[in-house]
Amino acid sequence: MNIRPFESADRMPVYRMFRTVLGDFMLAQEIAADEDSDDLDEYFKHQQNYYVHLEKHASEDWVAEDDQNNIVGWARSIERDDHLQLTHFFVDTKTQDAGVGHALLDKAFPLGRGKQCSIIATVNPRALSLYLRYGVSFQGMAFSLNGRPKFRTLDTDLDIELAEPSTQKLNAVLDIDSAILGYRREPEIEFFMNNQPIFLFRREGKLASYAFGYGNHTIGPAATLSKIDMPALMHQIEQSALAGGADSIELVIPAMADNAVRWALESGYKMDSFHEFLLSSNLDMKLDRYLITQSSFTW
Repeated sequence: MNIRPFESADRMPVYRMFRTVLGDFMLAQEIAADEDSDDLDEYFKHQQNYYVHLEKHASEDWVAEDDQNNIVGWARSIERDDHLQLTHFFVDTKTQDAGVGHALLDKAFPLGRGKQCSIIATVNPRALSLYLRYGVSFQGMAFSLNGRPKFRTLDTDLDIELAEPSTQKLNAVLDIDSAILGYRREPEIEFFMNNQPIFLFRREGKLASYAFGYGNHTIGPAATLSKIDMPALMHQIEQSALAGGADSIELVIPAMADNAVRWALESGYKMDSFHEFLLSSNLDMKLDRYLITQSSFTW
């Protein structure tokens, strides 16, 4: 096997490999059917802009090739504020016993890199058995809940502002991220601000929460300093999706955000069979007051 840096020409070959591996896993877990394969293409089309953003802003990006120059593995990570996050890791199903995954992780997610590290992982046991050797531990699960947005009302004492992007607003969101996640991720928040509406929530004049609404076929992330406000964030995101003409939305909610999960279930959203593990070296992440971006590549 040859491990080499990712190149821009690898974008679609890597995606095809990623799509095949994910499809194989979902079929094996009986959470997808053969006829669902086209859905992955549609999903990629909706997430392509963020996918390319991560490609351009990656800290480490590596592919593995076999002796026929076919890409059989891929690992990408981003580093923000001394926090290393693995965003993509896939190894061809037929190659998963050849040590390729370990070699890729050594390149893209080296043990000891950064003050913190994290991964949003599928429940694939092969991948998990590798991840848990790289300085992360189980922090919880994330559920995917799907449904059609509907008009509804919600009483709240929060003042809600549809904000225009600015350096001041960017720094305010980054401060909340730092309090909730333990680090600031300026490139990603700038990306969301340029592609989705941003709602800021204040209580008695003080910023309490933010939420990225529906834009470019995606929603989230969202975070609040007080977990009691999660339903208000969910409600605002849903109303944004309704106004944007979305037929359906997917909410990716950490299981520990129990009042957000409860709001979604009581609002008619259905839990998907697909769920993810949240792995991190930071034991102080406050994921009970957080909504993950719909792509699930990053927090």
